[in-house]
Formats: sequence, C-alpha cells, structure tokens
Amino acid sequence: MRLNRIETVTRWPVIAAYACVAAATQLLWVTFTPITTDTAALWGVSVDAIGWLSLVFPLVYVLLSIPFGIAADRSFRGALIWGAGLTAAGAAIRLVPGYPFALAGQFVIAVGQPLVLNAVNKIAVLYAAPPNRPAAIAAGTASLFAGIMISNVTVPFLMEWGGLPAVLWTQAAVSAAAGIALTMALLRSAPLYAETAADAERTPAVLALREIWSARWVRLFSLLLFAGFGIFITLATWLEVLADGIGYNSVQVGTGLGLMTAAGIAGAAVLPNLAMRGHRARTLLVLSLAVSAVLLVCLAAGMPYWLFMVLLGLAGLLLLADLPIVLAFAEAKAEPRSAGAVTGLLLLFGNLGGIVLSLLVQLLLEERAIAIGALVVVTALIVPFALRFPAQPEGRPSKPDE
Repeated sequence: MRLNRIETVTRWPVIAAYACVAAATQLLWVTFTPITTDTAALWGVSVDAIGWLSLVFPLVYVLLSIPFGIAADRSFRGALIWGAGLTAAGAAIRLVPGYPFALAGQFVIAVGQPLVLNAVNKIAVLYAAPPNRPAAIAAGTASLFAGIMISNVTVPFLMEWGGLPAVLWTQAAVSAAAGIALTMALLRSAPLYAETAADAERTPAVLALREIWSARWVRLFSLLLFAGFGIFITLATWLEVLADGIGYNSVQVGTGLGLMTAAGIAGAAVLPNLAMRGHRARTLLVLSLAVSAVLLVCLAAGMPYWLFMVLLGLAGLLLLADLPIVLAFAEAKAEPRSAGAVTGLLLLFGNLGGIVLSLLVQLLLEERAIAIGALVVVTALIVPFALRFPAQPEGRPSKPDE
C-alpha cells in the first residue's frame, strides 16, 4: 500500500492524546487489583468474583483483537473514536453501585480496549513523519505501563481518602477527559498521509489475515512477543509466590515489581529509538532473554535482596522494551493498509503468551523449582529465534515471504 504524503510535521498532540486514552484503558483494567479484599467485603462477593473484573480484559482481547484490527484498517479514526467512547462509557457504568454494574462496565471497557491498543502502529503511520514513528510507537506503548503503575499507586490512596466512589469517579473523569481530547484531536487534525484510490479497495478479512500470516517475519515477531511479553506478565502474576520460597515477603516483592514496572516504562520510552538508530534491536532482544534467564535461575537458587532488585530492574527495562521494538520494526515492514491487523495479531500473541505461561506456572506451583525451570526452558528455546531478528528495519517486502 502506498500513501500520498501531504505533510512532514509530526502531529504530536494526536499522539499525546492517544497515549492518554491508551493509559486510561490500563488504568481501568487494574482498578480493583490493589483493593481486591476491601472491594469483595464491600460488595459481599468472593475474591474470585473481584478477580473477574480484571480477567475479562485478556479474554475479550483474545477474541476481538484481530477483527478489530481489521476494522481499524478500514475506518481508523472511526474505530479509534469508538474505542475511546467505550472506554469512557464503561468507566461511567461503574459509577452505579454494585458488583453487576462494575462487571458490566469492565466488559464495555474491555471491548473498547483492542480498538485503542491496536491503533498504536497505525497512528504512528498516519500522524508521524517517518523519522519520528519509533518515538510515537514508544510513547503509545510506554503509556500502557504508565497507566498500570498510576492505577496501582493511586487507587489505595483514593480508597483510603474517599472510599470506592472516590476511586471510580476519579478514574471516570480521567477517562472522559482523555476520550474527549483524543476525539477533538482526531477531528481537528488531518492525517499526514492520505490513502490513494487503489488503497481504499478492501480485501476480505480472511484473505487479509492469510496474507499477513504468510509473511515469515510476522510469525517470528509473534513468537518473540509470545515469549518476551508472556514472561513479563507471568513474573508480574506469580512473583510473590515464587519469591516466597527464598524468603521474600509481599512488601519486598511489591517494591521489586514497582521497580520492574518503572524501569520498564523508561525502557519502553527510550530503548526503541536507540534500537532503531543504532541497529541494536537484535542485541537488546537477546539481552532481555538472557537477563530473564539469570533472574529465573537466581530466583530458584536464592540470592541477596540487592541482586533481586537489580535483576528485576534490568528485566523490566529490557522485557517491556521488547514490545515497542517489535512493533516499530513491524511498522517498518508492514503495508500501511494492514497496520492495524498486524498490530492486533502481534498483541494477541503477546497476551496469549501471558495467559499460557501464567497457566503453566500455576499448574506447577506445588513444585516451585519445576515451575521456574519451565520458564527457563521457554526462555532458552526462544533465544535462537531472537538471533534471527533483523538488526535494523529492512523495509516493506514486495512479497509476503520476503
């Protein structure tokens, strides 16, 4: 697909507004995670029921990621505005007291989430000049982790200050403001690139997906995100249980996870540009797997707390940078008309990696060493594939298998 360039200046207000909405989706996703017990007692439901308020997100994402990615390719601004609207609407539904309305609101937000997240590459294609696209993608992906961290930090304080209504009203206001800002930015700012008449022709969804999957680089990138992002999600989910065996309490693990996430935000914001400019992408991907393997081995064998913190920080810095690095390379290789579908497919595999590896560890938790060993084996198996990752973007192939 070719686009007619009409401007060369990056529209940063659009990128910034998009990053705010993307952060809001994650802010709302983990709302109840740090207040699970208190919320369960308040509503008179089980802790497992509160867990479903978060679990609904990856389940809906797996179902809708690819079809919504294709929808974004066919009507980008419309799909993104719908995603922002569903995010704000879901946050508003949660304001009605009671668990059923909270679950309904979370479901609505979860439906809007793939419309927002799958746009991270295409918004860079349409609103950023080529040299600034890696930075635009990095801003979009870093905002996801920032939203999670902001929610985990602010929710307990808001809960203590004004109870659950303070949490829900604050997040609803933030989501509405972000949605309005993005809608206004999209309506006021024309894309830098306009589709040609030939590009407007639609390919049937099944054929489009088959064409995308026929490219070897798509399969390689999907596998790398399945492992890299999956390992991060698994560590974030089960680290407290796995670290308990070497004597670390929940406060120590929570501090480590906070450091891991903060380092990941920095890595996602800074390292992709370094990888693109310095041709170090392959090195960074392999290094992220190597650090993860060292962390897992030390987690099984035991280590001093300072080393625990250092390895968590390094793992977060590198693992969370894998996502924007892979997405930036995908943007450089994919046809712009299929950017949304490609992003949806890659993010689908990242989420699947988190689900599959987390379930694997859960099944093996009674034998902690075996659970950790399974993750080490997965990490080692992926290294040869990471070594096949291009050191620099090679441009869009003329044929799917190139």
